[in-house]
Amino acid sequence: MISIIIPQALEQNILEVLKETEACFPDAQIIVSTDRYRKGKGWAVRQAMEQATGDIICFIDGDGDISPRMIHRLLPFLSEFDIIVGKKDARVLISRWILTLLSRLYIRIMFDIPVDTQTGVKVFKRSALPNWKDNSFAFDVEILAKAKLAGAKMFEVTVETNSCRKMRLISIVKALIGSIKIWLRLKNQKES
Repeated sequence: MISIIIPQALEQNILEVLKETEACFPDAQIIVSTDRYRKGKGWAVRQAMEQATGDIICFIDGDGDISPRMIHRLLPFLSEFDIIVGKKDARVLISRWILTLLSRLYIRIMFDIPVDTQTGVKVFKRSALPNWKDNSFAFDVEILAKAKLAGAKMFEVTVETNSCRKMRLISIVKALIGSIKIWLRLKNQKES
């Protein structure tokens, strides 16, 4: 069985995403994780994991940028890999494309993660999904870094996105600070 976790803060499109997910995956366990206490996306998804019963776990953002149909693109690769992540297609704003490219390079250097960490759809074999501590929206970085250290095999598949929003500078700064905190935490764990 597949458990699909849809993290959402105050997304207006969540009902549309939920309806489409239910239509695409009528037998799936669908959990909407809400950050009503403003503790962070990582916290909300961790709370949802307590309810998840599937041997396959999927995260897909609730903002509507990625259609739940895209999960079907990722699932076939689970026979060969432990974690499949979406990779944004090239049809996004040039500013977002440049930021994505720089972010990937930065994450590759810091964590040696060979896949896109910030596209909002990921599928995991439950056995390859490690516990995480980060509460921010950079929690994906911690998950993928820990999974890589544990020997999980990862693959990325191009997904179509509807995003035409520009990234806010504050989001970029928060992601940078969050990833540095994760790197320091993982470094300290290795040394302990």
